[in-house]
Amino acid sequence: MTNVLGLPLEEALKLLRDEGVAAVCAETSARGRIDDGEARVVRAVERGGVLELTYALFRTNIGQSE
Repeated sequence: MTNVLGLPLEEALKLLRDEGVAAVCAETSARGRIDDGEARVVRAVERGGVLELTYALFRTNIGQSE
């Protein structure tokens, strides 16, 4: 199975779909949550044949507004 940690969420989901891996997603955030940004995978755990992906939003462009 491809390592998807750090990848943008949509890219990770596409790679897993292409491999035939079932995945579910959950969002996590810090207290200083941002409402925009890029969703990136921060955790991946396999349970019962399903990959549980946890993602967080990150500002990945220098100079992106806060």
